[in-house]
Amino acid sequence: MNRNTAKISKGFTLIELLVVIAIIALLLAILGPSLGKAKQYAQAVVCISNLKQWSLVFTLYANDNDDSFPQSIVSPQSPGVTPEDAWLLGGLLPYYEDLALRDCPVTKDINRPPSAGNFGGTFIEWGPFPPSIDGAQWWDTYAEGSYGFNDWIADVPPGHDTFWGLPSSRAIRTFNEESAYIIGTVFDSVCWEQVPKMNNNAPSNDEHEIDIYDATWDTHSLKYLSIARHGGGINSAFADGGVRFVGVKELWYLKWHKDWKRCLPPNAWPSWTDQFKDYD
Repeated sequence: MNRNTAKISKGFTLIELLVVIAIIALLLAILGPSLGKAKQYAQAVVCISNLKQWSLVFTLYANDNDDSFPQSIVSPQSPGVTPEDAWLLGGLLPYYEDLALRDCPVTKDINRPPSAGNFGGTFIEWGPFPPSIDGAQWWDTYAEGSYGFNDWIADVPPGHDTFWGLPSSRAIRTFNEESAYIIGTVFDSVCWEQVPKMNNNAPSNDEHEIDIYDATWDTHSLKYLSIARHGGGINSAFADGGVRFVGVKELWYLKWHKDWKRCLPPNAWPSWTDQFKDYD
């Protein structure tokens, strides 16, 4: 073999390069969906971890407050309860330092100005809130997130029939409830708070894929939770400290307030939910 031939044998021909590129492209095509699923699984694991930390936050609060949930405002003049502290995100702030704990890793912040509205979507964070007048409130530092809280969990001060305009008789005041394992506390959501009611409809076929929800769009809280953020549902923490996946159709079978009974959405199940598991 002469010197020139030896040099040629050490390189690749054009055909060989094309074959290698084709093989790489084929492998990427085969592995791409698997890699995507692996990423989604990893994000769901981080979300579960975040919610476990929220359960710990509630536990720490309960240990300092006779196993009760945070108080909630009953009027602008509520003694000892400021409007800021009455929001769970603000009232629990002394028990968590990492403000990013409010973010599900699946969602993203699109940097909207406060004037643009502050609801989020399936994969978009809610917020920001308009800044406070003095710039020193809990939402001024970090005003975005993608988890929501159940407004029915509240240790309403004695002597008040309502809180936030809701009947106090339905408030879940302590962690020591018999059905604590199905009482949702914090969960994937397009809004920072939810007030589920038994007459809440499920999103219709043309509503469930809204990119960014509108605060004036609807008052049915369970619509805002009927999102397929992690497959066919959301992740949720519960009053017993547990955290798990909740399917879209399971939402109506949890216990959101003291008088809640298992029910179906009044508008029945729209066809977009046919792919999801039934719980009746």
